[in-house]
Amino acid sequence: MIENLLNRLFESAAVPAAECAGGFLPRDVWTLCAVFAAVFGACIGSFLNVCIYRIPLDQSVVAPRSHCMTCGKLIPWYHNLPVVSYFVLRGRCASCGARFSFRYAAVELLVAFLFLFVFCLWPPAGAAPPFGARPLIAPSGDEAFSFAPLALVPVYWLFLSGLVVGTFVDLDHLILPDSVTIGGMAAGLVLSALVPAMQVRIGIGPDWEAGGALAPCLLWPTWWGSGLAWSLVGLAAGVVPLQLLRKGATWYFRRRGRIGPEDDAMGFGDIKLVGAIGAFLGWQAAAFSIAAAALYGTLVAVPLMLAKKRSLLSRLPFGPYLSLGAFTWLFWGHRLAAAYLSFSAPWRVDPFRAAGTVLERAVPLPF
Repeated sequence: MIENLLNRLFESAAVPAAECAGGFLPRDVWTLCAVFAAVFGACIGSFLNVCIYRIPLDQSVVAPRSHCMTCGKLIPWYHNLPVVSYFVLRGRCASCGARFSFRYAAVELLVAFLFLFVFCLWPPAGAAPPFGARPLIAPSGDEAFSFAPLALVPVYWLFLSGLVVGTFVDLDHLILPDSVTIGGMAAGLVLSALVPAMQVRIGIGPDWEAGGALAPCLLWPTWWGSGLAWSLVGLAAGVVPLQLLRKGATWYFRRRGRIGPEDDAMGFGDIKLVGAIGAFLGWQAAAFSIAAAALYGTLVAVPLMLAKKRSLLSRLPFGPYLSLGAFTWLFWGHRLAAAYLSFSAPWRVDPFRAAGTVLERAVPLPF
């Protein structure tokens, strides 16, 4: 594959129009850009490792530079290359030989894969996605929308980076930092105003993509107010119902004596994380993430209960399941919803479209 890619890349400077991505980039150059996206993701993953370690300790993520936690010596840049340095040094400090956790390299590889995945699935309109990927944005005939999918790439990079940090911090410390949850809410609102294509509608019927897949409909970029309004709807859909449930469950369990008078039935960090998911991806994503997280949690809890390892259940936070649910929605949610709705009886009402119609009366959107 690599040999074929290099041969095609260095063939001839004259590239037919059919081989161009969106009429401006040769397909092979676009593939090379995808490789750079993966390398960039590995570099960001290295920074996220710093965030995962330092944010729970209230330490700066900027200074001091990366250093060995055993001997305290600074790690030079040529020993701090993402992924590569870990395997070259065999997971040890070059100064004292102390072992580094493999998770550092795993996070870098994970983020590199996520960045590459996003870059391949959201190319400009009319572009030939690298590696034969199928874009998730339906083609649009309006040239104003040509770069709308590409504008989503850095947005989703930021969103997935926040999920990675929140997941590993929650696994280590059973907390979700406000910089991820509240920061995610604020970033989702601001970016939805700047990139209204973040807020999409889904539905099913003859006016959608052939084959029954749910194709998102891009909002006009000039309608920044609509993007912000729908982001607020998503945030509220993620926070308000769960907060009401949290208050009610806390009152009930305190009255029954199952929790202490100062304890809560649910953690507020998970609720804020769902709010951030809704602010970025919309109210459908918030609802889907909750349902998917419950399913993923059940799939993990049942085997542990059968293996009589109930003590592990209390040490498994809910945040990683929510992050996995948001990840599932981002890449496959529309198609899963399409499969479910197309399987349902035709006389049933599409819940996403029905709820969206009600909301549009308060927030009119041009379609």
